[in-house]
Amino acid sequence: MLKLFRRTKRPKALSEAELARRLTASGYRCACCDEVLDAAYAVRLRPFGWAHPPAPEPDSAIERMGDVITERYARRGRDLLVRAHLPIPVKGTDDHVFLGVWASLSTGDFARFRSAQGRGDADRLGDILAWLYCRIPTASGPVLSKGVVVPVAGGAVPVYWITDEKHPLFAAQQDGGLSAQEIVTLYEDLGATDVLSHLRA
Repeated sequence: MLKLFRRTKRPKALSEAELARRLTASGYRCACCDEVLDAAYAVRLRPFGWAHPPAPEPDSAIERMGDVITERYARRGRDLLVRAHLPIPVKGTDDHVFLGVWASLSTGDFARFRSAQGRGDADRLGDILAWLYCRIPTASGPVLSKGVVVPVAGGAVPVYWITDEKHPLFAAQQDGGLSAQEIVTLYEDLGATDVLSHLRA
């Protein structure tokens, strides 16, 4: 007999531990589509005030005048930007998620960083004063929050640490992080709906 009023199944609620595992697992395989996902690095934000940046160009494009964006650098007006990873510890684990953000450097620091990153020894520069060039949370977060870019050896993407104590993520970075559910809420705020649909499958 045909069942006309079948209940639709709702996704089973994930435990905090399982959600944390899926967020931080390298190469988590989605249960619904078998797609491999690295959710810890999946959220990449655009530069503040740049609603529709063009597709990234080769890094050499940063040499020309005007607005340009590459995989590692960007110029927006007079602002010179580097892509960085903003780490957030995941409570109950030894792992982090890493938001892909942009940081604004002074002209001199930008030139020094690019040169050292090209040589692969940027880590010798030490911390570089920078401004977070992304709005987090998207609606209420402060603009151009103070922080530092910490270069990484081998030309890898640097790390960004917020030093402005008033920023909503300052305490999370410094004092134990966010729960997996809080990170999911943050991902939702940042528009990462595709990532979350795979995580919750």
